[in-house]
Amino acid sequence: MPEQVFCIGSNLEPAANISRTLDALRDRFGPLRCSAAYRSAAVGFTGPDFLNLCAIAESGEAPPDIVAWLKRLELRLGRNPSQPRYSSRPIDIDLFIPGAPDGAQGKLTVSHQEIRENAFLLCPLAELLPDLKLEPGGPDLATLWKIHDNSAGAITRVELTWSDQGPRAPTGMTSTPSGRR
Repeated sequence: MPEQVFCIGSNLEPAANISRTLDALRDRFGPLRCSAAYRSAAVGFTGPDFLNLCAIAESGEAPPDIVAWLKRLELRLGRNPSQPRYSSRPIDIDLFIPGAPDGAQGKLTVSHQEIRENAFLLCPLAELLPDLKLEPGGPDLATLWKIHDNSAGAITRVELTWSDQGPRAPTGMTSTPSGRR
C-alpha cells in the first residue's frame, strides 16, 4: 500500500488538537510514523505560534477521498472554512503525495514549492523522508533542509506528548509512534 503523508499544524490549543488529529488518523489508517513537533511563528498574519509535525500511514484510498475525509475532520475539530487563509486555526491538515508532480492533485496536496519555502514543512518531512527527492535528479529532503536558512530560528523542536492509547485501528492493530522521539 502507498504511504500517505500528512502535514499537520495548529496554533489554537495546538497540543490538544494535534493529539486529537493523530488519534483520528491512527483510528482510520492504522499505525503512524510521526516526526517531532516544531514551533514556528505564524506566517502571513500576527497570531500565536504554530506547532507542526508530519505523520505517515499506509492507505490504499484515493487521494481525493482522503482529502475529503481530512476536511471533515478539520470541521469536526473546529476549523472554520470561511476564515481567511492566513489566520489562526485549531487544525490544518494537508496531504503530501511523494512522487506526484506539482499540480497533479490540484489544491488537494502540499506543493513542492511550499515545502522548499517553509521550514515548518521541510524540517519534519526531511526527518521522516530524508532520502526523498521532490523531483528526479534534484536534492533529497535532508539536503534541502541542510541548506535551508534557519539561522533566525524559524522553527524550534518542542516536546509534544501524544499518548497512543485508545480505540483499535481499523486494521485490528494499535499503532506505535515509532517515529516519535
